[in-house]
Amino acid sequence: MNKIIVLKFFLCLNMSAFSQSNEITYFHRSNSNIIDPNGNRFIIQATNVSCWLYQENYIFGGAQNVHKITSENLNKILGTNAYGNFSKQMMENFITEEDIRLMKKMGFNSVRVGFSAESFDNDSTKKVLFSTLDNLLPTFKENNVAIILSMIHATMPQNTLWVSNYTKGATVLWDSEEAKLKTAAIWSEIAQHYKDEQIILGYDLLNEPNITRKRENELIDLYQKITTSIRKYDPNHMIIYEGNSYATKLDALSKYDSLLDSNACYQFHFYSWFGNKIEKQLPKHIESADLKQRPIFCGEFGINRLSAIKQQVDLMNNTREMDGWAMYTWKSIELTTTKEEKKRAPYYGKWIFIPFEDLHMSVLQFHMNNEMRDVMDWLTNVKGSKKPSVETTVNVIEKIINAVGVKNCKIDKTHIEALGLKFN
Repeated sequence: MNKIIVLKFFLCLNMSAFSQSNEITYFHRSNSNIIDPNGNRFIIQATNVSCWLYQENYIFGGAQNVHKITSENLNKILGTNAYGNFSKQMMENFITEEDIRLMKKMGFNSVRVGFSAESFDNDSTKKVLFSTLDNLLPTFKENNVAIILSMIHATMPQNTLWVSNYTKGATVLWDSEEAKLKTAAIWSEIAQHYKDEQIILGYDLLNEPNITRKRENELIDLYQKITTSIRKYDPNHMIIYEGNSYATKLDALSKYDSLLDSNACYQFHFYSWFGNKIEKQLPKHIESADLKQRPIFCGEFGINRLSAIKQQVDLMNNTREMDGWAMYTWKSIELTTTKEEKKRAPYYGKWIFIPFEDLHMSVLQFHMNNEMRDVMDWLTNVKGSKKPSVETTVNVIEKIINAVGVKNCKIDKTHIEALGLKFN
Protein backbone atom coordinates (compact mmCIF):
# COMPACT_ATOMS: atom_id res chain seq x y z
CA MET A 1 0.00 0.00 0.00
CA ASN A 2 2.80 2.40 0.91
CA LYS A 3 4.54 1.68 -2.38
CA ILE A 4 1.37 2.63 -4.28
CA ILE A 5 1.11 5.93 -2.37
CA VAL A 6 4.77 6.76 -3.06
CA LEU A 7 4.31 5.88 -6.74
CA LYS A 8 1.26 8.16 -7.00
CA PHE A 9 3.19 10.95 -5.27
CA PHE A 10 6.06 10.85 -7.80
CA LEU A 11 3.59 10.54 -10.67
CA CYS A 12 1.86 13.74 -9.52
CA LEU A 13 5.21 15.48 -9.23
CA ASN A 14 6.16 14.50 -12.76
CA MET A 15 2.80 15.59 -14.13
CA SER A 16 3.14 18.92 -12.33
CA ALA A 17 6.65 19.44 -13.73
CA PHE A 18 5.43 18.56 -17.22
CA SER A 19 2.54 21.00 -16.89
CA GLN A 20 4.84 23.82 -15.76
CA SER A 21 7.38 23.18 -18.50
CA ASN A 22 4.61 23.45 -21.13
CA GLU A 23 2.97 26.52 -19.63
CA ILE A 24 2.79 29.45 -22.04
CA THR A 25 4.76 32.45 -20.83
CA TYR A 26 4.94 36.02 -22.07
CA PHE A 27 7.19 39.05 -21.85
CA HIS A 28 6.65 40.41 -18.36
CA ARG A 29 8.02 42.56 -15.60
CA SER A 30 10.12 41.17 -12.78
CA ASN A 31 10.95 44.05 -10.45
CA SER A 32 12.94 46.48 -12.59
CA ASN A 33 13.61 44.03 -15.44
CA ILE A 34 11.78 42.92 -18.57
CA ILE A 35 11.79 39.12 -18.82
CA ASP A 36 11.27 37.29 -22.12
CA PRO A 37 9.17 34.12 -22.58
CA ASN A 38 12.29 31.99 -22.01
CA GLY A 39 12.91 33.53 -18.59
CA ASN A 40 15.87 35.72 -19.58
CA ARG A 41 16.29 39.46 -19.06
CA PHE A 42 15.36 41.26 -22.26
CA ILE A 43 16.98 44.51 -23.37
CA ILE A 44 14.93 46.21 -26.08
CA GLN A 45 16.83 47.11 -29.25
CA ALA A 46 14.01 48.25 -31.47
CA THR A 47 13.11 50.35 -34.45
CA ASN A 48 9.91 52.32 -34.82
CA VAL A 49 7.75 51.75 -37.85
CA SER A 50 5.83 54.73 -39.20
CA CYS A 51 3.56 54.77 -42.29
CA TRP A 52 2.68 51.09 -42.14
CA LEU A 53 -0.53 50.95 -40.11
CA TYR A 54 -0.95 54.74 -40.05
CA GLN A 55 0.36 57.56 -42.24
CA GLU A 56 2.74 60.49 -41.65
CA ASN A 57 3.22 62.97 -44.48
CA TYR A 58 6.80 64.00 -43.72
CA ILE A 59 8.06 60.43 -44.08
CA PHE A 60 7.23 60.83 -47.79
CA GLY A 61 8.60 64.36 -48.00
CA GLY A 62 5.27 66.10 -47.48
CA ALA A 63 4.52 69.04 -45.21
CA GLN A 64 4.17 68.60 -41.46
CA ASN A 65 0.44 68.43 -41.07
CA VAL A 66 -2.31 65.91 -40.40
CA HIS A 67 -2.89 63.17 -42.94
CA LYS A 68 -6.56 64.24 -43.14
CA ILE A 69 -5.42 67.05 -45.47
CA THR A 70 -3.71 64.55 -47.74
CA SER A 71 -6.79 62.35 -47.66
CA GLU A 72 -9.12 65.17 -48.66
CA ASN A 73 -6.85 66.34 -51.49
CA LEU A 74 -6.23 62.87 -52.91
CA ASN A 75 -9.95 62.09 -52.82
CA LYS A 76 -10.67 65.33 -54.69
CA ILE A 77 -8.54 64.13 -57.58
CA LEU A 78 -9.12 60.38 -57.65
CA GLY A 79 -12.45 59.86 -55.92
CA THR A 80 -13.92 59.15 -52.49
CA ASN A 81 -12.03 55.93 -51.72
CA ALA A 82 -8.62 56.97 -53.09
CA TYR A 83 -6.88 57.65 -49.79
CA GLY A 84 -8.39 54.59 -48.18
CA ASN A 85 -7.00 52.48 -51.02
CA PHE A 86 -3.62 54.18 -50.68
CA SER A 87 -3.51 53.39 -46.95
CA LYS A 88 -4.47 49.78 -47.62
CA GLN A 89 -1.70 49.45 -50.20
CA MET A 90 0.77 50.91 -47.71
CA MET A 91 -0.26 48.31 -45.17
CA GLU A 92 0.44 45.62 -47.74
CA ASN A 93 3.73 47.00 -49.03
CA PHE A 94 5.48 49.25 -46.50
CA ILE A 95 6.46 46.36 -44.21
CA THR A 96 6.87 42.87 -45.62
CA GLU A 97 8.65 39.65 -44.67
CA GLU A 98 11.81 41.12 -46.21
CA ASP A 99 11.72 44.06 -43.80
CA ILE A 100 11.44 41.80 -40.76
CA ARG A 101 14.30 39.55 -41.88
CA LEU A 102 16.40 42.65 -42.51
CA MET A 103 15.60 43.99 -39.04
CA LYS A 104 16.90 40.73 -37.62
CA LYS A 105 20.08 40.88 -39.73
CA MET A 106 20.75 44.39 -38.49
CA GLY A 107 20.47 43.27 -34.88
CA PHE A 108 17.04 44.61 -33.91
CA ASN A 109 15.22 42.28 -31.53
CA SER A 110 11.94 44.17 -31.45
CA VAL A 111 9.86 46.73 -33.29
CA ARG A 112 7.49 49.45 -32.04
CA VAL A 113 4.49 49.29 -34.35
CA GLY A 114 2.28 52.37 -34.38
CA PHE A 115 -1.39 52.33 -35.32
CA SER A 116 -4.31 54.76 -35.41
CA ALA A 117 -7.63 54.51 -33.58
CA GLU A 118 -9.20 55.54 -36.89
CA SER A 119 -8.74 51.99 -38.11
CA PHE A 120 -11.39 50.95 -35.58
CA ASP A 121 -14.03 53.33 -36.93
CA ASN A 122 -15.62 50.53 -38.95
CA ASP A 123 -15.36 46.76 -39.32
CA SER A 124 -13.77 46.95 -42.77
CA THR A 125 -10.71 49.06 -41.80
CA LYS A 126 -10.36 47.17 -38.51
CA LYS A 127 -10.28 43.87 -40.39
CA VAL A 128 -7.56 45.20 -42.71
CA LEU A 129 -5.41 46.32 -39.76
CA PHE A 130 -5.67 43.00 -37.93
CA SER A 131 -5.12 40.88 -41.05
CA THR A 132 -2.10 43.00 -42.07
CA LEU A 133 -0.35 42.36 -38.77
CA ASP A 134 -1.60 38.79 -38.42
CA ASN A 135 -0.21 37.80 -41.82
CA LEU A 136 3.29 38.75 -40.71
CA LEU A 137 3.16 37.27 -37.19
CA PRO A 138 4.76 33.99 -38.36
CA THR A 139 7.73 35.93 -39.77
CA PHE A 140 8.10 37.99 -36.58
CA LYS A 141 8.09 34.73 -34.60
CA GLU A 142 10.48 32.97 -36.96
CA ASN A 143 12.99 35.82 -36.58
CA ASN A 144 12.39 36.42 -32.85
CA VAL A 145 11.49 40.07 -33.44
CA ALA A 146 9.06 41.09 -30.69
CA ILE A 147 6.25 43.60 -31.25
CA ILE A 148 5.33 46.63 -29.17
CA LEU A 149 1.86 47.82 -30.18
CA SER A 150 1.55 51.59 -29.80
CA MET A 151 -1.53 53.80 -30.26
CA ILE A 152 -0.10 56.79 -32.12
CA HIS A 153 -3.46 58.45 -32.80
CA ALA A 154 -6.12 58.10 -30.11
CA THR A 155 -9.84 58.57 -30.84
CA MET A 156 -9.23 62.28 -30.31
CA PRO A 157 -5.86 64.07 -30.17
CA GLN A 158 -3.92 63.31 -26.97
CA ASN A 159 -1.77 66.42 -27.51
CA THR A 160 -1.91 69.61 -29.59
CA LEU A 161 0.64 68.74 -32.26
CA TRP A 162 -0.04 67.55 -35.80
CA VAL A 163 1.59 64.20 -34.93
CA SER A 164 -1.55 63.25 -32.96
CA ASN A 165 -3.94 64.42 -35.74
CA TYR A 166 -4.60 67.71 -33.98
CA THR A 167 -5.98 70.63 -35.96
CA LYS A 168 -6.62 74.10 -34.55
CA GLY A 169 -9.75 74.19 -32.42
CA ALA A 170 -10.21 70.43 -32.26
CA THR A 171 -11.50 68.79 -29.07
CA VAL A 172 -8.68 66.94 -27.34
CA LEU A 173 -8.94 63.54 -25.75
CA TRP A 174 -8.90 64.91 -22.20
CA ASP A 175 -12.10 66.91 -22.76
CA SER A 176 -14.19 64.05 -24.10
CA GLU A 177 -15.36 61.23 -21.85
CA GLU A 178 -16.80 59.48 -24.88
CA ALA A 179 -13.41 59.49 -26.61
CA LYS A 180 -11.71 58.11 -23.50
CA LEU A 181 -14.19 55.24 -23.29
CA LYS A 182 -13.81 54.51 -26.99
CA THR A 183 -10.01 54.48 -26.62
CA ALA A 184 -10.33 51.93 -23.81
CA ALA A 185 -12.78 49.87 -25.88
CA ILE A 186 -10.30 49.72 -28.78
CA TRP A 187 -7.61 48.36 -26.48
CA SER A 188 -10.13 45.81 -25.24
CA GLU A 189 -10.56 44.55 -28.83
CA ILE A 190 -6.80 44.42 -29.33
CA ALA A 191 -6.35 42.46 -26.09
CA GLN A 192 -8.99 39.94 -27.12
CA HIS A 193 -7.33 39.49 -30.49
CA TYR A 194 -3.70 39.13 -29.30
CA LYS A 195 -4.08 37.69 -25.79
CA ASP A 196 -2.39 34.42 -26.78
CA GLU A 197 0.45 35.85 -28.89
CA GLN A 198 3.82 35.46 -27.17
CA ILE A 199 5.62 37.58 -29.75
CA ILE A 200 3.74 40.67 -28.52
CA LEU A 201 6.09 42.34 -26.03
CA GLY A 202 3.53 44.74 -24.66
CA TYR A 203 0.73 47.26 -25.15
CA ASP A 204 1.93 50.89 -25.39
CA LEU A 205 -1.33 52.60 -24.44
CA LEU A 206 -0.90 56.17 -25.66
CA ASN A 207 1.81 57.88 -27.67
CA GLU A 208 3.16 61.14 -26.24
CA PRO A 209 0.23 62.24 -24.07
CA ASN A 210 0.20 65.86 -22.95
CA ILE A 211 -2.05 67.32 -20.28
CA THR A 212 -1.47 70.20 -17.84
CA ARG A 213 0.16 69.24 -14.57
CA LYS A 214 -2.95 70.29 -12.66
CA ARG A 215 -4.90 67.63 -14.55
CA GLU A 216 -2.27 64.92 -14.83
CA ASN A 217 -4.31 62.69 -12.53
CA GLU A 218 -6.68 62.41 -15.51
CA LEU A 219 -3.88 60.74 -17.48
CA ILE A 220 -3.56 58.14 -14.74
CA ASP A 221 -7.34 57.75 -14.65
CA LEU A 222 -7.37 57.04 -18.39
CA TYR A 223 -4.51 54.59 -18.03
CA GLN A 224 -6.56 52.79 -15.37
CA LYS A 225 -9.61 52.64 -17.64
CA ILE A 226 -7.59 51.23 -20.53
CA THR A 227 -5.74 48.76 -18.33
CA THR A 228 -8.98 47.47 -16.84
CA SER A 229 -10.42 46.95 -20.32
CA ILE A 230 -7.31 45.01 -21.34
CA ARG A 231 -7.18 42.87 -18.22
CA LYS A 232 -10.76 41.64 -18.75
CA TYR A 233 -9.39 39.52 -21.59
CA ASP A 234 -5.62 39.49 -21.28
CA PRO A 235 -4.04 38.94 -17.86
CA ASN A 236 -0.58 38.28 -19.25
CA HIS A 237 0.83 40.89 -21.60
CA MET A 238 2.88 43.74 -20.23
CA ILE A 239 1.40 47.26 -20.16
CA ILE A 240 3.59 50.19 -21.22
CA TYR A 241 2.89 53.60 -19.71
CA GLU A 242 4.33 56.72 -21.36
CA GLY A 243 5.04 59.79 -19.28
CA ASN A 244 3.27 63.16 -19.50
CA SER A 245 4.53 66.16 -21.52
CA TYR A 246 4.96 64.20 -24.74
CA ALA A 247 6.55 61.29 -22.84
CA THR A 248 9.36 63.51 -21.55
CA LYS A 249 8.44 63.44 -17.84
CA LEU A 250 7.85 60.33 -15.75
CA ASP A 251 7.19 61.91 -12.34
CA ALA A 252 3.41 61.58 -12.69
CA LEU A 253 3.79 57.85 -13.27
CA SER A 254 6.00 57.53 -10.22
CA LYS A 255 3.65 59.65 -8.11
CA TYR A 256 0.60 57.52 -8.92
CA ASP A 257 2.43 54.23 -9.41
CA SER A 258 0.27 52.34 -6.89
CA LEU A 259 -2.71 52.90 -9.21
CA LEU A 260 -0.96 51.32 -12.19
CA ASP A 261 -0.81 47.69 -13.24
CA SER A 262 1.86 45.57 -11.53
CA ASN A 263 2.96 43.97 -14.82
CA ALA A 264 4.00 47.21 -16.50
CA CYS A 265 6.96 49.39 -17.42
CA TYR A 266 7.68 53.07 -18.05
CA GLN A 267 8.56 54.63 -21.40
CA PHE A 268 10.07 58.03 -22.23
CA HIS A 269 10.99 59.77 -25.49
CA PHE A 270 14.05 61.87 -26.17
CA TYR A 271 14.90 64.25 -29.00
CA SER A 272 17.75 66.74 -28.70
CA TRP A 273 16.48 69.19 -31.32
CA PHE A 274 15.71 71.96 -28.83
CA GLY A 275 18.92 71.75 -26.87
CA ASN A 276 17.89 68.87 -24.60
CA LYS A 277 20.81 66.85 -23.27
CA ILE A 278 20.30 63.16 -22.57
CA GLU A 279 23.02 63.10 -19.91
CA LYS A 280 20.84 65.49 -17.88
CA GLN A 281 17.46 63.95 -18.70
CA LEU A 282 18.28 60.27 -18.29
CA PRO A 283 19.12 60.36 -14.54
CA LYS A 284 15.72 61.98 -13.87
CA HIS A 285 13.92 59.25 -15.78
CA ILE A 286 15.92 56.54 -14.05
CA GLU A 287 15.13 58.02 -10.65
CA SER A 288 11.38 58.01 -11.37
CA ALA A 289 11.45 54.38 -12.50
CA ASP A 290 13.88 53.23 -9.82
CA LEU A 291 11.71 54.56 -7.02
CA LYS A 292 9.06 52.02 -7.96
CA GLN A 293 11.31 49.27 -9.32
CA ARG A 294 9.86 49.62 -12.81
CA PRO A 295 11.57 48.64 -16.08
CA ILE A 296 12.21 51.67 -18.27
CA PHE A 297 13.07 52.19 -21.93
CA CYS A 298 13.30 54.98 -24.48
CA GLY A 299 10.49 54.55 -27.00
CA GLU A 300 11.68 57.21 -29.46
CA PHE A 301 14.93 59.00 -30.25
CA GLY A 302 16.95 59.80 -33.36
CA ILE A 303 16.43 61.86 -36.55
CA ASN A 304 19.72 63.52 -35.77
CA ARG A 305 23.43 63.71 -36.42
CA LEU A 306 25.19 60.34 -36.27
CA SER A 307 27.47 61.62 -33.52
CA ALA A 308 24.44 62.54 -31.37
CA ILE A 309 22.71 59.22 -32.06
CA LYS A 310 25.83 57.30 -31.10
CA GLN A 311 26.30 59.31 -27.91
CA GLN A 312 22.69 58.73 -26.87
CA VAL A 313 22.78 54.98 -27.58
CA ASP A 314 26.11 54.50 -25.82
CA LEU A 315 24.81 56.25 -22.72
CA MET A 316 21.61 54.20 -22.64
CA ASN A 317 23.47 50.94 -23.28
CA ASN A 318 25.89 51.68 -20.46
CA THR A 319 23.20 52.61 -17.95
CA ARG A 320 22.49 49.46 -15.96
CA GLU A 321 18.93 50.48 -15.07
CA MET A 322 17.91 50.97 -18.70
CA ASP A 323 15.90 48.25 -20.39
CA GLY A 324 16.53 49.38 -23.93
CA TRP A 325 15.53 51.78 -26.67
CA ALA A 326 13.59 52.12 -29.94
CA MET A 327 15.14 54.33 -32.62
CA TYR A 328 13.05 56.51 -34.94
CA THR A 329 12.54 55.42 -37.69
CA TRP A 330 12.87 52.31 -39.86
CA LYS A 331 12.13 53.69 -43.31
CA SER A 332 11.74 57.16 -44.84
CA ILE A 333 12.44 59.29 -47.90
CA GLU A 334 16.03 59.68 -49.08
CA LEU A 335 17.13 63.29 -48.58
CA THR A 336 19.57 64.76 -51.07
CA THR A 337 21.76 67.74 -50.27
CA THR A 338 20.77 69.84 -53.29
CA LYS A 339 19.66 73.47 -52.95
CA GLU A 340 16.26 72.52 -54.35
CA GLU A 341 15.77 69.81 -51.71
CA LYS A 342 16.64 72.19 -48.90
CA LYS A 343 13.84 74.53 -50.01
CA ARG A 344 11.22 71.79 -50.14
CA ALA A 345 8.74 70.95 -47.40
CA PRO A 346 8.93 69.85 -44.66
CA TYR A 347 12.16 71.86 -44.30
CA TYR A 348 13.80 69.21 -42.14
CA GLY A 349 16.86 71.26 -41.29
CA LYS A 350 14.82 74.19 -39.97
CA TRP A 351 12.37 71.90 -38.21
CA ILE A 352 14.90 70.13 -36.05
CA PHE A 353 17.73 72.66 -36.16
CA ILE A 354 20.31 70.24 -37.56
CA PRO A 355 22.46 70.98 -40.63
CA PHE A 356 20.82 69.25 -43.56
CA GLU A 357 23.93 67.33 -44.56
CA ASP A 358 24.22 65.80 -41.06
CA LEU A 359 20.62 64.64 -40.75
CA HIS A 360 19.94 60.88 -40.56
CA MET A 361 16.25 59.97 -40.42
CA SER A 362 16.12 56.22 -40.93
CA VAL A 363 18.17 53.11 -41.61
CA LEU A 364 16.31 52.44 -44.89
CA GLN A 365 15.66 55.17 -47.47
CA PHE A 366 13.47 55.16 -50.57
CA HIS A 367 13.90 57.54 -53.51
CA MET A 368 11.22 59.95 -54.73
CA ASN A 369 11.91 61.93 -57.90
CA ASN A 370 10.81 65.51 -58.58
CA GLU A 371 7.47 64.51 -60.07
CA MET A 372 6.66 62.43 -56.96
CA ARG A 373 7.73 65.26 -54.68
CA ASP A 374 5.62 67.80 -56.60
CA VAL A 375 2.51 65.68 -56.16
CA MET A 376 3.24 65.14 -52.48
CA ASP A 377 3.72 68.91 -52.06
CA TRP A 378 0.25 69.57 -53.46
CA LEU A 379 -1.38 66.76 -51.50
CA THR A 380 0.00 68.22 -48.25
CA ASN A 381 -0.86 71.86 -49.04
CA VAL A 382 2.64 73.18 -49.58
CA LYS A 383 2.40 76.86 -50.53
CA GLY A 384 2.94 77.47 -54.24
CA SER A 385 2.47 73.82 -55.29
CA LYS A 386 0.40 73.05 -58.38
CA LYS A 387 -2.50 70.64 -58.62
CA PRO A 388 -1.42 67.56 -60.61
CA SER A 389 -3.52 65.85 -63.26
CA VAL A 390 -5.44 62.65 -62.59
CA GLU A 391 -3.03 60.67 -64.77
CA THR A 392 0.06 62.08 -63.01
CA THR A 393 -1.43 61.42 -59.57
CA VAL A 394 -2.30 57.82 -60.41
CA ASN A 395 1.21 57.21 -61.75
CA VAL A 396 2.87 58.82 -58.70
CA ILE A 397 0.81 56.83 -56.18
CA GLU A 398 1.83 53.65 -57.98
CA LYS A 399 5.48 54.76 -57.94
CA ILE A 400 5.37 55.53 -54.21
CA ILE A 401 3.90 52.11 -53.42
CA ASN A 402 6.69 50.49 -55.43
CA ALA A 403 9.46 52.76 -54.05
CA VAL A 404 8.96 51.72 -50.41
CA GLY A 405 9.79 48.06 -51.07
CA VAL A 406 13.01 46.82 -49.44
CA LYS A 407 14.59 45.94 -52.79
CA ASN A 408 14.29 49.58 -53.86
CA CYS A 409 15.66 51.10 -50.64
CA LYS A 410 19.16 52.16 -49.68
CA ILE A 411 20.63 50.90 -46.42
CA ASP A 412 22.33 53.50 -44.24
CA LYS A 413 25.11 51.33 -42.78
CA THR A 414 26.71 54.26 -40.95
CA HIS A 415 23.42 54.79 -39.11
CA ILE A 416 23.34 51.11 -38.10
CA GLU A 417 26.90 51.38 -36.79
CA ALA A 418 26.00 54.50 -34.79
CA LEU A 419 23.29 52.43 -33.09
CA GLY A 420 25.95 49.93 -32.02
CA LEU A 421 24.46 47.23 -34.25
CA LYS A 422 26.15 45.00 -36.78
CA PHE A 423 24.65 44.25 -40.18
CA ASN A 424 25.16 40.51 -40.63
